Amino acid sequence: MGTTAVKAVAVDECCQLLAEARLPLNIYSPSRGIFTHDAGEIRDKMFESLRLLMKKLDGRRVEAVGVTAQSVSLVLLDRLGNPVYPVLSHLDKRADLAAEEMEGSQGYIGRKLVGNLVWLRRHEPNVYAKISKVLDMKEYAGYLLTGRTSVDKLWFMVEDLERLCLDAGINPSLLGEVQTYTDVLGYVDDDAAKRASLKPGVPVVVALGDSLAAMIGSGVVEEGEMVDVAGATEVMATLVKEKTPHSYPSYISGLYMMSVSPPLGLMHKWLVEKISPNSDYTYFERLAEHAPPGAEGLMFVADGWKMTKDVWGSLVNLTYCHGWNHVARSFFEAVAYELRRVVEIFEQVTKVRRIVSSGGGATGFVTKLKATVVGKPFQIPEIRETAALGAALTAATATGLFKNLAEAASSIKIAETIHGESQPIYDELYRRYLATRNRLGTEG
Repeated sequence: MGTTAVKAVAVDECCQLLAEARLPLNIYSPSRGIFTHDAGEIRDKMFESLRLLMKKLDGRRVEAVGVTAQSVSLVLLDRLGNPVYPVLSHLDKRADLAAEEMEGSQGYIGRKLVGNLVWLRRHEPNVYAKISKVLDMKEYAGYLLTGRTSVDKLWFMVEDLERLCLDAGINPSLLGEVQTYTDVLGYVDDDAAKRASLKPGVPVVVALGDSLAAMIGSGVVEEGEMVDVAGATEVMATLVKEKTPHSYPSYISGLYMMSVSPPLGLMHKWLVEKISPNSDYTYFERLAEHAPPGAEGLMFVADGWKMTKDVWGSLVNLTYCHGWNHVARSFFEAVAYELRRVVEIFEQVTKVRRIVSSGGGATGFVTKLKATVVGKPFQIPEIRETAALGAALTAATATGLFKNLAEAASSIKIAETIHGESQPIYDELYRRYLATRNRLGTEG
C-alpha cells in the first residue's frame, strides 16, 4: 500500500512476473499539514488487488503472501477491530506539533507514533479512549488477512520505543505482538480467503516498510548500492557500513541504511492534476522535453522533507515569457537536482556505485535527465513495482524458499541501463539551484 496506489505482484520461484495489479488510493488533505487515508478504502483496495491477481493466475497455487506499506502511517482500531479515526499518513504533521512539546529526543518513528497518540489524547480524547490497537499500515494489511495484530521489531531496534511510550503515558501493549520480517505472522483466515479469492491457510508475512522492501525488490544488497523509487514520495536510499546518526539497521547483516523520501511525486501530482491546463502525465512530460535545459531561468525549488513545516515547493524567477513547458521542465530538473544532492550526502559516507530506479515516475525521459544531472548510469529492473516485489521475496524467504534476503534479492533482473548525456551546463545550473535553495531557507 503506497501513498497514492495499492500495488500487487505475483512471481514464481525464479522471480519471473506472473501477474500484477495496481489500483488508485485516495489521500485526503483538507488543510495544511493534514494527510489521511480511509481505512475502509485501504481494506477494499487490498482485497480487490488480490482478487485481480488470482484471476490472472488462473488457479495457480499461492505459496505465501507478503505485505508492505508506507510507514509510519497509523491505523487506530477499537476492541472489535473497527477503525476509530482516519488513517494518519506518514505525511501528516500533527504528530510533530505534539512531539515538540515532549521531553527527550525522538527519531522519526517516535515522533510519528508517540507524537500522533499524544496529539489525539490532547485534541481528540473521545477518539483516544476508544483505541485498543495501533497498527502501522503494513501491519493493518497483515491483520486484515490473518486477524492477528503485530508491530515491527525494527522499530524497537531503531529507537527505544517502549521507553518513549511509557514516558508519554502510553501503554506499549497497544502496538500488538512484536514480530520480525523473518516470522510468519499467521495464515489467511476464512473471511480473508473469500474476500481475496485465496485459499485459507496461506502463510502471511509482514515485510519491512516500503523503503526497505523496495531496496530488496531492486536487488540492492551491497554497500554503495542505491535505489531511487519514483513514487508519491521519492525514496532515495543506500546501504553503508558505517553507523551514523542518520542510518539505521538494514536487512543485510553488517550494513546500515540511509534514506530520505521527499514527496516529490505528490508535487508532480499537484502540478499535473490541479493546475496544469491538461491533466495528463504524458502530456506534461512531453512539455518538459520541448523546453531547453535550465527552463530559460525558471526554477522549481523542491522542499518536501518530512520535517518541513510550511512549504513544499517554490517557483523562482517566473516571468511573463515562461510557459507550461518551462514549468514542467523546471520541476523535473528540480527532482534531478534533489537526487544529485542526496547522492552527494550519501557519498560523504560511502561511494554510490550503482543506482536502481523504479516506480511509476521512472520514465525514459525522467531517468535520462536524472542520469545526466547526477552523472551516473541508472539501472531499470524488469519488475518496476519493487516494494511489492520486495514483500513477495520477504515472504518467500520467511517460508524457506531462500536462505536469506541477500539470496532472494540476487534473483532480481535488470531490464536496461540508462546513461546520461554530456551537458556541462547542468553543473552550473545545479550550483544555482543549491544557492537558491539555501536562500529560501529550506531544510535537509
